[in-house]
Amino acid sequence: MKINIISIESSRPDWAQKAFNSYKQKFNKSIEVVWIGCKPSQRSRNYNVSSVVEKESASLVSKIKKGDLIISLDKEGINLSTEKLRLNFDNWVSSSRDISFIIGGPDGISKSLIDKSDFCWALSNLTFPHSVVPVLVIEQIYRVWSMTQNHPYHK
Repeated sequence: MKINIISIESSRPDWAQKAFNSYKQKFNKSIEVVWIGCKPSQRSRNYNVSSVVEKESASLVSKIKKGDLIISLDKEGINLSTEKLRLNFDNWVSSSRDISFIIGGPDGISKSLIDKSDFCWALSNLTFPHSVVPVLVIEQIYRVWSMTQNHPYHK
């Protein structure tokens, strides 16, 4: 199974890549995790937010493979406890489809992309720096995966 974490990003700091790779290496060979970055649209002083969101969403969609289970991250999505995330993860894995987690730019993702998604997840009510979000996503996925493996990490 492959898990893609697809995000709009202007840069990827070394510390974020190292943290991501640290979690990536903890999965067994049954799961491959990939971080795919998409360039953000140019923003001028008075840019058109909906136009930028549509362009960035189209860029994100272009990286999703046909048949992938799509999990969009959005502030209006569903907040999950670790246990509920594990239950959702179990269902996602049992679908036997690759999973693509979608992280939009600072203005979010389009309604059409959210509508196309199989699930919309609110990571938190807090606002995080963009480079932190893929690391948080892979950590949470590793946490719930470790629960399915009876690994003590999640405790």
